[in-house]
Amino acid sequence: MPVIAISGAGSGIGHTFLHAFASEATNTIHAIDITFHEEVHDADFHAKIIRHECNTSSSESVKNLVSELKGRPIDLFIHCAAVRGLVTSVTEKDDDPKAAETMDVLDSETFLKTLQINILGSFLIIRALLPLLKAAHHPPAKCVIMSSRMGSIASNNDGGSYAYRASKAGLNAVVKSFSIDVPEVCFTIMHPGRVESRMTHVREEGAVDAEDAVQEMLPVIEGLGMKDSGKFYLKDGSEIPW
Repeated sequence: MPVIAISGAGSGIGHTFLHAFASEATNTIHAIDITFHEEVHDADFHAKIIRHECNTSSSESVKNLVSELKGRPIDLFIHCAAVRGLVTSVTEKDDDPKAAETMDVLDSETFLKTLQINILGSFLIIRALLPLLKAAHHPPAKCVIMSSRMGSIASNNDGGSYAYRASKAGLNAVVKSFSIDVPEVCFTIMHPGRVESRMTHVREEGAVDAEDAVQEMLPVIEGLGMKDSGKFYLKDGSEIPW
């Protein structure tokens, strides 16, 4: 019986992953989020759903999550918890997300919060779950991180998005180190594309529905093995340069 943990499961792409895996009655899913914007009820799904409220950038909150998990092995962890790094005072007046992340408007509070959630929060929860991933019922366990092509330095041809780009580049570096230091687990970074979610206050041009992105990623995730550990992939499985 596969055991799956999903962070950011309360909304957006994380919630969509939850729905996708919850259709299989043999799955047990640990749904993790700081706030559940969309209700998660066991009765709504075929799988067993266990809800956990956790602030991934808080060491104490992550420690409490580990206590709740009670040493249960995890076969697949999909990490979706993240923020975009937009300046709130700008989003309240401008419908263009790009206007809220420029060099001129970005403030230290927004920048630091973005790094704290996207890099530190990711590090804390992955590190905390390592013993459970190493004990997977179906080894090797897979740790799949939703990142962004905006974290690729080689692909940065447009500039801007300072906090978000920096946070995703840092996240990629952290996950790459995990793949070296923990060879028993497959760590793969994925870019789901520009997805409609709560990360922005409006739907961005070119954004796709989370359902479409997840359906494209599911077969890629299913086929991941140790050969893919430390790799950075687009949602279709093609490799992205660092």
